[in-house]
Amino acid sequence: MSQQLILLRKENDLLNSLIGQSFNQRTKLEAYKILTEIHSKAQDRSIGKMALCYVLDKNEVLGVGGSTLLKDKNGKIFSNLILDQFGVWLAGLFSFQSASARNILIKSTGGIIKTVGVYTSGTFFGILQGGITVGAKIQVGSGSTAPARTDFTIETPFGTAPESSAFVAPSNPVYNSGLGNFKYNSSISTGGAGTINESILTARWRDIGLTVDNYILFRDIISPSASFIAGQTIALEYTVQL
Repeated sequence: MSQQLILLRKENDLLNSLIGQSFNQRTKLEAYKILTEIHSKAQDRSIGKMALCYVLDKNEVLGVGGSTLLKDKNGKIFSNLILDQFGVWLAGLFSFQSASARNILIKSTGGIIKTVGVYTSGTFFGILQGGITVGAKIQVGSGSTAPARTDFTIETPFGTAPESSAFVAPSNPVYNSGLGNFKYNSSISTGGAGTINESILTARWRDIGLTVDNYILFRDIISPSASFIAGQTIALEYTVQL
């Protein structure tokens, strides 16, 4: 059974100080600094990942939220929660040396257990293969249930396009050796109205049955919530800190 976690939303309220400012590199750095200082006080020291989500109108910040701290029943505070899906893939990546294929079992966003090849040969290409569209995507939704390690999909997607679907980054993330991190970010122009409470990062991979599917790796509760209407911009950025 998944551990029930408490959301510590109020800690992120400092991000409200950025509302009304212009969306530029300085603002992004300030938001990242605020969220990093909040999360650095957490008791865990796991691989770090943080989401920052902005709602913009003509480059003005109307709303901004980030990954919410979590607390378990024993009072331990988590700065993030890495999903089981990511752990399964990472363990597969560190397989012992062998000439044999290395497959993992991982649940798609449709709730179906798939066999995906981390290392493959012959016709059963797995995660990466030329000629098909694979890679990472990000998405926002309105679900507000605390993340659990067993999560495999977004809780409540929006009903209007394009925010109802995941969106891809315009370029590949680049590892910053000085900071020890890389960022995955993108933005869309909204088609409807809603309130952002959650974000996910998913991988689009090919299973050994040659079917392309989506697999969630991260899910975060965004706080403070960020509301939007049609014609505004949602900008979402994930930072993975090593």
